Amino acid sequence: MKFPFLQGKKPPDMFRELQQVLGNCAPTEQTFRKWYRLFAEGRESVGDNDRSGRPMTATYETVVKKVQELLDDDRLRTCEELGEDVGVSAGSVHTILTERLHLQKKFCKWVPHLLTGEDFLSRIVAGDETWVYSWDPETKAQSAEWLPAHSPRPQAIRKQGALKIMHVMFFDSQGILLNWAVPQGTTVNGDYYKSCAQQYERSAPGLLESGVILLHDNAPAHRKHNVVELLSKWGWEVLQHPS
Repeated sequence: MKFPFLQGKKPPDMFRELQQVLGNCAPTEQTFRKWYRLFAEGRESVGDNDRSGRPMTATYETVVKKVQELLDDDRLRTCEELGEDVGVSAGSVHTILTERLHLQKKFCKWVPHLLTGEDFLSRIVAGDETWVYSWDPETKAQSAEWLPAHSPRPQAIRKQGALKIMHVMFFDSQGILLNWAVPQGTTVNGDYYKSCAQQYERSAPGLLESGVILLHDNAPAHRKHNVVELLSKWGWEVLQHPS
């Protein structure tokens, strides 16, 4: 602080210059104003005045211990905050942190998401095709027979009808998201599966920003280039299907 004072600089300029070097560990502007006033009054020494009471070594060790305890409670505290709590300057705290406790201030590494198991499952969307068979049951009146009063009720076997329809479905942990009936005579190829995925995306606004994890099997339609390209464009993650 004395050097910039001798250069004729004012406390705000002194503070800004040192803050660029030490960041949050720089002394406060009030501290600069205090020392500026002391130098202007004729003070030469930059060291602490002699004090009565406990030896400096014992006091320093107490401060180091207190700084360590405060950091154990909150690793995000700044030098300035720690200095205010233990009664020393931010610069002294910085020395304690780096030279006595051998600590470094490391910045967080940003990652896309920190997911819990529930978050992960809620992002999974499963897609698949399945046959849905039609049934043509008789009405209750049509199946009634005239039998003796005390005889057991007759049993009817439900028979599968000849009609079946392919459905393309997408569903998540909450239920069905899209149930698409494939017209008769239509083959579920890459183009058709892509159109179903696009229909699903249009039905759920904001889906592209939700980080979808898609689970579907290794059917040829799912592995087509146009399908893979579309999912990559959307940023959807495709889970490897269990073998």
